[in-house]
Amino acid sequence: MFSIYLHSHGAAMKVPFRQQLSGYDCVPTTLINGLSYLFSREEIPPFVVHRVYKESMDIEAFRGTSSRAIQELGFLLSNYQEKRYKKFAVEAEYLCCNQVHLRQNSKIIRCLNANGVALLCVHTTDNNWHYILGFKLEGEWIHCYDPYPRTKRFINHETVKFMITTGQHEPNLIMHIDWLDKSFRKAKDFNGRKYILGQIDDRECLLLNRLHP
Repeated sequence: MFSIYLHSHGAAMKVPFRQQLSGYDCVPTTLINGLSYLFSREEIPPFVVHRVYKESMDIEAFRGTSSRAIQELGFLLSNYQEKRYKKFAVEAEYLCCNQVHLRQNSKIIRCLNANGVALLCVHTTDNNWHYILGFKLEGEWIHCYDPYPRTKRFINHETVKFMITTGQHEPNLIMHIDWLDKSFRKAKDFNGRKYILGQIDDRECLLLNRLHP
Protein backbone atom coordinates (compact mmCIF):
# COMPACT_ATOMS: atom_id res chain seq x y z
CA MET A 1 0.00 0.00 0.00
CA PHE A 2 1.34 3.42 -0.89
CA SER A 3 0.01 6.85 -1.67
CA ILE A 4 1.18 9.65 -3.90
CA TYR A 5 0.70 13.25 -2.91
CA LEU A 6 1.12 15.89 -5.58
CA HIS A 7 1.38 19.52 -4.58
CA SER A 8 1.37 22.30 -7.16
CA HIS A 9 2.88 25.69 -6.44
CA GLY A 10 1.79 29.07 -7.67
CA ALA A 11 -1.63 30.17 -8.88
CA ALA A 12 -4.68 27.99 -8.39
CA MET A 13 -5.36 25.76 -11.37
CA LYS A 14 -8.72 24.82 -12.82
CA VAL A 15 -8.80 21.44 -14.49
CA PRO A 16 -10.07 21.35 -18.11
CA PHE A 17 -13.31 19.59 -19.00
CA ARG A 18 -12.91 15.88 -19.62
CA GLN A 19 -14.65 13.29 -21.79
CA GLN A 20 -16.34 10.19 -20.43
CA LEU A 21 -14.42 6.93 -20.66
CA SER A 22 -17.32 4.62 -21.53
CA GLY A 23 -20.82 4.88 -22.86
CA TYR A 24 -22.31 5.03 -19.36
CA ASP A 25 -20.29 7.38 -17.15
CA CYS A 26 -21.80 10.68 -18.32
CA VAL A 27 -23.12 11.57 -14.84
CA PRO A 28 -19.87 11.28 -12.84
CA THR A 29 -17.91 12.88 -15.67
CA THR A 30 -20.34 15.78 -15.96
CA LEU A 31 -20.44 16.25 -12.20
CA ILE A 32 -16.64 16.36 -12.03
CA ASN A 33 -16.66 18.83 -14.94
CA GLY A 34 -19.13 20.99 -13.03
CA LEU A 35 -16.90 21.02 -9.95
CA SER A 36 -13.81 21.77 -12.05
CA TYR A 37 -15.64 24.76 -13.51
CA LEU A 38 -16.57 26.12 -10.07
CA PHE A 39 -13.39 25.29 -8.15
CA SER A 40 -9.67 25.03 -8.66
CA ARG A 41 -7.93 21.69 -8.27
CA GLU A 42 -6.52 22.69 -4.87
CA GLU A 43 -10.01 23.51 -3.54
CA ILE A 44 -11.69 20.17 -4.28
CA PRO A 45 -11.47 17.54 -1.49
CA PRO A 46 -10.27 14.12 -2.71
CA PHE A 47 -13.05 12.50 -0.65
CA VAL A 48 -15.65 14.28 -2.81
CA VAL A 49 -14.06 12.90 -6.00
CA HIS A 50 -14.07 9.44 -4.42
CA ARG A 51 -17.75 9.65 -3.50
CA VAL A 52 -18.79 10.93 -6.93
CA TYR A 53 -17.42 7.83 -8.61
CA LYS A 54 -18.38 5.47 -5.79
CA GLU A 55 -22.05 6.51 -5.63
CA SER A 56 -22.72 6.90 -9.35
CA MET A 57 -23.12 4.24 -12.06
CA ASP A 58 -25.39 2.31 -9.69
CA ILE A 59 -27.76 0.93 -12.34
CA GLU A 60 -27.47 -2.82 -13.02
CA ALA A 61 -24.11 -3.80 -14.52
CA PHE A 62 -22.94 -0.19 -13.98
CA ARG A 63 -24.78 0.98 -17.10
CA GLY A 64 -25.84 4.44 -15.99
CA THR A 65 -26.72 6.40 -12.87
CA SER A 66 -30.09 6.46 -11.13
CA SER A 67 -32.03 9.57 -10.16
CA ARG A 68 -31.71 8.54 -6.52
CA ALA A 69 -27.91 8.50 -6.75
CA ILE A 70 -27.91 11.97 -8.32
CA GLN A 71 -30.11 13.31 -5.52
CA GLU A 72 -27.86 11.76 -2.88
CA LEU A 73 -24.75 13.24 -4.49
CA GLY A 74 -26.43 16.64 -4.49
CA PHE A 75 -27.20 16.24 -0.78
CA LEU A 76 -23.60 15.22 -0.08
CA LEU A 77 -22.21 18.26 -1.89
CA SER A 78 -24.57 20.65 -0.13
CA ASN A 79 -23.59 19.38 3.30
CA TYR A 80 -19.91 18.53 2.89
CA GLN A 81 -17.41 20.37 5.07
CA GLU A 82 -13.73 19.72 5.63
CA LYS A 83 -11.34 21.96 7.55
CA ARG A 84 -8.51 21.54 5.06
CA TYR A 85 -10.79 22.62 2.20
CA LYS A 86 -12.59 25.64 3.61
CA LYS A 87 -13.32 27.14 0.19
CA PHE A 88 -15.26 24.07 -0.90
CA ALA A 89 -18.86 25.03 -0.16
CA VAL A 90 -21.56 24.04 -2.63
CA GLU A 91 -25.23 24.83 -3.02
CA ALA A 92 -26.80 21.91 -4.86
CA GLU A 93 -30.45 21.60 -5.86
CA TYR A 94 -32.06 18.63 -7.58
CA LEU A 95 -34.94 19.52 -9.90
CA CYS A 96 -37.43 17.21 -11.54
CA CYS A 97 -40.60 17.22 -13.66
CA ASN A 98 -42.21 20.67 -14.01
CA GLN A 99 -39.32 22.32 -12.12
CA VAL A 100 -37.08 21.69 -15.14
CA HIS A 101 -37.78 24.31 -17.80
CA LEU A 102 -36.24 27.37 -19.45
CA ARG A 103 -39.24 29.68 -19.37
CA GLN A 104 -39.83 32.67 -17.13
CA ASN A 105 -38.71 32.14 -13.51
CA SER A 106 -36.52 29.21 -14.56
CA LYS A 107 -34.25 28.05 -11.74
CA ILE A 108 -31.81 26.79 -14.37
CA ILE A 109 -31.47 30.23 -15.95
CA ARG A 110 -31.12 31.90 -12.55
CA CYS A 111 -28.36 29.46 -11.63
CA LEU A 112 -26.42 30.08 -14.85
CA ASN A 113 -26.80 33.84 -14.48
CA ALA A 114 -25.34 33.50 -10.97
CA ASN A 115 -22.23 31.77 -12.43
CA GLY A 116 -23.43 28.32 -11.44
CA VAL A 117 -23.71 25.19 -13.56
CA ALA A 118 -26.57 22.89 -14.52
CA LEU A 119 -26.27 19.15 -15.07
CA LEU A 120 -28.90 18.70 -17.77
CA CYS A 121 -30.53 15.37 -18.60
CA VAL A 122 -31.28 15.33 -22.33
CA HIS A 123 -32.74 12.79 -24.72
CA THR A 124 -30.33 11.44 -27.32
CA THR A 125 -31.39 8.33 -29.23
CA ASP A 126 -34.27 5.88 -28.89
CA ASN A 127 -35.04 5.80 -25.16
CA ASN A 128 -31.57 6.86 -24.10
CA TRP A 129 -30.94 9.77 -21.74
CA HIS A 130 -27.65 11.55 -21.32
CA TYR A 131 -26.15 14.18 -19.00
CA ILE A 132 -24.39 17.28 -20.29
CA LEU A 133 -23.11 20.38 -18.49
CA GLY A 134 -24.69 23.80 -19.03
CA PHE A 135 -22.36 26.50 -17.71
CA LYS A 136 -23.04 29.78 -19.45
CA LEU A 137 -26.01 31.70 -20.87
CA GLU A 138 -25.60 34.25 -23.66
CA GLY A 139 -28.92 35.73 -24.68
CA GLU A 140 -31.08 32.73 -25.54
CA TRP A 141 -28.17 30.37 -26.12
CA ILE A 142 -26.82 27.94 -23.53
CA HIS A 143 -23.15 27.01 -23.67
CA CYS A 144 -22.70 23.33 -22.83
CA TYR A 145 -20.06 20.66 -22.60
CA ASP A 146 -21.07 17.21 -23.75
CA PRO A 147 -18.71 14.57 -22.31
CA TYR A 148 -19.57 12.38 -25.32
CA PRO A 149 -18.64 14.78 -28.17
CA ARG A 150 -20.67 14.64 -31.36
CA THR A 151 -20.74 16.37 -34.74
CA LYS A 152 -23.28 17.56 -37.31
CA ARG A 153 -23.66 13.94 -38.38
CA PHE A 154 -25.58 13.40 -35.16
CA ILE A 155 -27.90 16.33 -35.81
CA ASN A 156 -27.66 19.19 -38.27
CA HIS A 157 -29.86 22.08 -37.19
CA GLU A 158 -29.30 25.81 -36.92
CA THR A 159 -30.26 25.88 -33.23
CA VAL A 160 -27.78 23.13 -32.25
CA LYS A 161 -24.17 24.14 -32.84
CA PHE A 162 -21.20 21.83 -32.36
CA MET A 163 -17.90 23.49 -31.52
CA ILE A 164 -14.27 22.42 -31.53
CA THR A 165 -12.84 23.32 -28.14
CA THR A 166 -9.46 25.02 -28.02
CA GLY A 167 -9.32 26.08 -24.39
CA GLN A 168 -9.83 25.02 -20.82
CA HIS A 169 -13.53 25.67 -20.17
CA GLU A 170 -15.04 26.20 -23.59
CA PRO A 171 -18.30 24.76 -24.93
CA ASN A 172 -18.36 21.96 -27.47
CA LEU A 173 -22.13 22.41 -27.85
CA ILE A 174 -24.26 25.57 -27.96
CA MET A 175 -28.05 25.29 -28.07
CA HIS A 176 -30.96 27.67 -28.29
CA ILE A 177 -33.18 27.44 -25.22
CA ASP A 178 -36.29 26.87 -27.38
CA TRP A 179 -34.73 23.70 -28.81
CA LEU A 180 -33.55 22.38 -25.46
CA ASP A 181 -36.88 23.06 -23.75
CA LYS A 182 -38.92 21.05 -26.26
CA SER A 183 -41.17 18.15 -25.39
CA PHE A 184 -41.54 15.11 -27.63
CA ARG A 185 -44.88 16.44 -28.84
CA LYS A 186 -43.17 19.46 -30.40
CA ALA A 187 -40.53 17.38 -32.18
CA LYS A 188 -41.36 16.96 -35.85
CA ASP A 189 -39.20 13.88 -36.40
CA PHE A 190 -36.64 11.61 -34.73
CA ASN A 191 -33.81 14.13 -35.14
CA GLY A 192 -35.97 16.73 -33.45
CA ARG A 193 -35.91 14.62 -30.28
CA LYS A 194 -32.14 14.85 -29.82
CA TYR A 195 -30.73 17.12 -27.11
CA ILE A 196 -34.12 18.04 -25.69
CA LEU A 197 -35.43 17.92 -22.13
CA GLY A 198 -38.43 15.92 -23.31
CA GLN A 199 -41.68 15.17 -21.51
CA ILE A 200 -42.32 16.87 -18.17
CA ASP A 201 -42.48 13.59 -16.23
CA ASP A 202 -39.03 12.55 -17.53
CA ARG A 203 -37.15 15.74 -16.73
CA GLU A 204 -34.43 16.06 -14.13
CA CYS A 205 -31.50 18.36 -13.47
CA LEU A 206 -28.91 19.08 -10.78
CA LEU A 207 -27.90 22.68 -10.13
CA LEU A 208 -24.55 23.51 -8.55
CA ASN A 209 -23.23 26.83 -7.34
CA ARG A 210 -20.24 27.96 -5.34
CA LEU A 211 -21.14 29.59 -2.04
CA HIS A 212 -17.89 31.40 -1.21
CA PRO A 213 -15.62 33.41 -3.56
